[in-house]
Amino acid sequence: MRIFLTVAIFFVLFFGLFSPVEGSELYSLPEVNKIEAEKHMIAARRYFLSGDYLRCIDELKAAQSENIYLVNVYLLRSLCERRLGMWDRSLESIRYYLEVENGDGRAKLIEEQIVKENEYVKNLLYGRVDSSLMKVFKQPLSMFFDLPLGADVKASTVGKVSYFEGMLWICDIDGNKITLIEEGRKPHFFKINKPVAVVPFGLQRILVATRDGQLLWGDLKKGEKGDMEVNFEKIISLSAILSDAVSLGEKIAVVSDVLEGKLIWIDLEEGKEISDWRPSEGIRFEPLALSYRGYLMAIADRASNSLIALDPWSKKIMFQEKAQYLRDVEWFTPTEVIGLSEDGSVHMGNVIKRNFAKQIESKITNGWCLTRKDEELVVLDTTLRNIYSIRITPELTDLMAFANLTIMSKNVADLSVISFRAGLNVPVLDEYGEDPPFLATAFGEMILPTKWEKTTHVKMGSVVNVTELGDYEKFMRGIYHTNDAWPSRLVIEQNPLVSGISDDFVLMLAGFCLREGIAVDLLMKNGPLPLSLIMLSHVSGGKIYFYPFQREKSAEQIGLQGELVVMLPERNALFKEMTFEPLLAVFGNVGGIPFRDWTPIDFLSDY
Repeated sequence: MRIFLTVAIFFVLFFGLFSPVEGSELYSLPEVNKIEAEKHMIAARRYFLSGDYLRCIDELKAAQSENIYLVNVYLLRSLCERRLGMWDRSLESIRYYLEVENGDGRAKLIEEQIVKENEYVKNLLYGRVDSSLMKVFKQPLSMFFDLPLGADVKASTVGKVSYFEGMLWICDIDGNKITLIEEGRKPHFFKINKPVAVVPFGLQRILVATRDGQLLWGDLKKGEKGDMEVNFEKIISLSAILSDAVSLGEKIAVVSDVLEGKLIWIDLEEGKEISDWRPSEGIRFEPLALSYRGYLMAIADRASNSLIALDPWSKKIMFQEKAQYLRDVEWFTPTEVIGLSEDGSVHMGNVIKRNFAKQIESKITNGWCLTRKDEELVVLDTTLRNIYSIRITPELTDLMAFANLTIMSKNVADLSVISFRAGLNVPVLDEYGEDPPFLATAFGEMILPTKWEKTTHVKMGSVVNVTELGDYEKFMRGIYHTNDAWPSRLVIEQNPLVSGISDDFVLMLAGFCLREGIAVDLLMKNGPLPLSLIMLSHVSGGKIYFYPFQREKSAEQIGLQGELVVMLPERNALFKEMTFEPLLAVFGNVGGIPFRDWTPIDFLSDY
């Protein structure tokens, strides 16, 4: 009976749909052009392997217009969108593919990897990945900076120190001088009355705050005898006793006044006070030290024995935690801060996770002032004889590496070898060690012999300046078509449009930049930027500038660069594995930090 009903239903449906009926239309399946569709697919694979992911997507659209049943389009499109950081689209595409080809195990792995990477990048951008490993190293100051024999650095009363691009500035309050130390060179000394803080504005200009309320520009130049000289020019005189100063951008600075117990915002162009701030009326406030790296301003408040993290634009306290006798503070990531107490205790905290606790058992003897030097923090003691280097790294288990492969060559005479230009990038990691990464490749069920060769030359790319961030795909086409290649560095200038960019845009840009090894620099002007964009600059290896700077035309690519050589078996063996769209899977680890990637390959065509 069941067989009879099935045949009857089929009979009715068939003739109901395809029999000519008066007043009805005859429907037919769309026509396909398999030859033209495959031409577009070949072009799409080539664009992918060259790194031109947007043209790859264009070719995939064209292939689908010629053959609407070509489901492989969704697989390749997902891989393209993943490399571009288009997380949601990438997931949508791979799930469309899996609805039809649910037996393709590779696609399920790709889906899982997209979800993992997306979540990991979100955690990075929102400051949820802690830097928990701290090591402290002590060295003589002269050895640390390789000073010439006999070079003597002394101070009567050490104020604040700051470091920028190889230049360490030390304020001597009662000695009425500023000392400049450069690696391997004789120190320079500049006379000025009671300096408490130096804020570098590049290599040729400094902002100086003095104990008696003076704020001055200092312009560096070489003197007649070849020595370094500084010409000072007054910006403003305040009725205050200053303890520290920071820059919020090229036009605005903040100074701390311990006399009145307040912070003062200064317009550096006009030379006038903009506003001031204290926690609340009737509460004693003694701001001893300040630090700002683009997100919140850290304040060491001696009166309340606490660290305060203040939004310098809205003037709202975002975080406050107790710590006894704080002497100095410094950010080492945009959301993680170090505090140095007078007894040598070191505290570390994450303002997002709202913690601030003593980090190391041993104390830094006579530790007095704190600053950041490249990827480490340094503490100078009261005698200026010793320097303590603090190196902080995340747990390896919290990290993930990103890989991208572009084709280098396919030897026409020897089709058993394919060479890829490979980039491996671990966010927040600046040193990769001497050990080569572990890599393996697979095609279908076959594990292929693979060799890694470290490049002897540094890959250079263009530097692209960015002042607008609108539609993401339009933006990506713009930065690629500037030089028909992806840049090595983006310089994003703060302005109202950039300040209002969405976290979703930054999340996509982060996925792209971390995979391609593109650093993101930020130029702060006179307004805030979202935390996600500031964190992107940090994790991508970029820098935050608070002044106009000389921009290079080209820059090195971030991450570990090398060549991946893959040995292929005979073609017959490969064809047996080509049940689905041919993909090469690449997986491995960099110093124990895992990565996984997939790339299309066409064994029938020469590149």
